[in-house]
Amino acid sequence: MSKAVSGRRPDSAQGRTRSRALVAERALHASNSLLQALTEAQLEFIEGSEAHHLFDKLLAVLLELTESEYGFIGEVLRDAQGAPYVRTHAITHGLELRNLETLFGRVLTTGEAVVTNEPQTDPHAGGLPPGYPPLNAFLGLPLKSGDELVGTVGIANRPGGYGPELIEFLQPFVATCCSIILGWRGRQQQRDTEELLRQREEELQRHRDHLEELVQSRTESLLHTTVALEERQAQLLHSERMASLGQLVAGIAHEINNPLGYITSNLTTLTQYLSVFTELLKLYRELADGLGPESQGPQAELLARIRTLQEQEDLDYLLGDVTDLLNDSREGSHRVADIVQSLKAFVREDSKQPELVDVNKELATTLKVVWNQLKYRCEVKCDYAQVPPILGRPAQLNQVFTHLLLNAVQAIPERGVIHVTTLHEGDEVLVRITDTGHGMRPEVLTKIFSPFFTTKPPGKGAGLGLSISEGIVSNHKGRIEVQSQFGQGSTFTLRLPIAQDF
Repeated sequence: MSKAVSGRRPDSAQGRTRSRALVAERALHASNSLLQALTEAQLEFIEGSEAHHLFDKLLAVLLELTESEYGFIGEVLRDAQGAPYVRTHAITHGLELRNLETLFGRVLTTGEAVVTNEPQTDPHAGGLPPGYPPLNAFLGLPLKSGDELVGTVGIANRPGGYGPELIEFLQPFVATCCSIILGWRGRQQQRDTEELLRQREEELQRHRDHLEELVQSRTESLLHTTVALEERQAQLLHSERMASLGQLVAGIAHEINNPLGYITSNLTTLTQYLSVFTELLKLYRELADGLGPESQGPQAELLARIRTLQEQEDLDYLLGDVTDLLNDSREGSHRVADIVQSLKAFVREDSKQPELVDVNKELATTLKVVWNQLKYRCEVKCDYAQVPPILGRPAQLNQVFTHLLLNAVQAIPERGVIHVTTLHEGDEVLVRITDTGHGMRPEVLTKIFSPFFTTKPPGKGAGLGLSISEGIVSNHKGRIEVQSQFGQGSTFTLRLPIAQDF
């Protein structure tokens, strides 16, 4: 008796079909999940995400898809002795991978996949640190670029163990992890290179800045030296001119003194003669008055002519005026002699050695020399106090006084006043020269002692007067103080130490 034919498959066949479909569906789902995870990881890496973050996500996907208990993704490096070790980028349970006598180490030493589903009997299993779950199954996959081992992937304790199908399934995962490690290395090398380049650029910039500072410093030093040399050259030229002028003035003073001596002597003699003539005329006039009107003949005619001339020429006025003229001439000759003496004192040769100096006397001498420059522009008021002598070089101090007085009068636009004052203050003698000129602005006041600085029109000054004066006063152990207000005038105060132990 034959079995009846049914249109339905046996239950066992249908179950196997559904089982295969379910397995295929799971495999497809796993493949899709893996590919999606790998794609997202690659995109995130391209966008700049750090490798540690990406490998953490990939390890989580790997453990979920393989149903493993724990695992790691690591980069293979070598220590100073050349031994390989794994630096993990993602790890569970804090796994350290430096022991090569383990299943993990076998992947490093062989560069091949390591599979064991019975690690208890595997001679390469090694041991685990205390506190770790027991190792029931292990799959270690090398991450290779050509022949170079760049990393490893390890997972453990999958129910049912690991097999070739899973290794084949994980090849895209292995390739992606390898490319991420290589990319991360390249990125790190780029960062290291950029950092090295940045450090080199910073070092180069430091050297460049140092070089620029050095060049600037040497340029400033050279400029300072050049200005100092120019100032010194100008001072030497000025000194030579002053020496030549001194010789010239001394010669002129000598030539003036000779005829001046004649004039003075002759004026004295002429005054004596005039007194004789005056007395003689007085006697003649008494004689004429004594003869009276009774004189006759030629005598009477002569007396008439004398009286007529006396009345016409006003003899009394002439006698009085000639006396005044002689007195004025004598006074003028004395003034000329005084001026010549002042000139000789002003341009006298510098002794090169300090001596006791009467500041009041030197100021008076300087005022006489420059008086012709002052008298038409200002009134000079002097207030000299009793001051002790200072130790200095008179010719140089006269030069300072001259500069200050001429600057003061040149600062006065039309007509003004210059006050010259001396004081004794502590252990210093003060010379104060104040003018009612136009004063100075603050920006000018800070530059007045700089060599070659001048506010005068071109050709009117070299800008060395105050610079030379400051140097002279400094050499006398003194200092110059300046107060000035624009539109109201300026005051220059010289502070000079008094002479000690004299």
